[in-house]
Amino acid sequence: MKNATALLAPTRLPTFAEPIEPASGQIPLPFPGLQPVLPVPVERGDAGPLRRRAAHFMQALVEVLSGERAVRQMAAWMSPEVYEQLTIRLSAHARVPARARAGGQGVRVVSVHLSMIHDEAAEIAARMVHRDRSRAVAVRLELHCTHRGEKVWRCTALTWG
Repeated sequence: MKNATALLAPTRLPTFAEPIEPASGQIPLPFPGLQPVLPVPVERGDAGPLRRRAAHFMQALVEVLSGERAVRQMAAWMSPEVYEQLTIRLSAHARVPARARAGGQGVRVVSVHLSMIHDEAAEIAARMVHRDRSRAVAVRLELHCTHRGEKVWRCTALTWG
């Protein structure tokens, strides 16, 4: 058992001019000279227009996942591999399009989080609510050049649960 004098604070206070090594099992705070343990989401440039487009894309996607929208409407937005994965998984569940219930209680996206990986790739995580249940949806968008030379965002990875 420690006595009261053993519990006194150290007389020398740490300065932040020198690198600080965290104790084992602790997550360091972002002090100067230390690299953060976990990466922080980065927003490069003006992500506002991309954030709005991402929210619209995620809303359309969750409507497809719930059966309120036809899958073929997403074909232009997705790479062929992701579109094929989506159609196979939805046909395995034999989704029949369901109209929104009275009062507008269809599926809805309640939060969207955008993280720029680099200037030409973004990852989006969203939470959807459908029939009073929350589910997560994550996509990766990459900037592709079309045959006309236009740059468009295309979904290259998709997962939901």
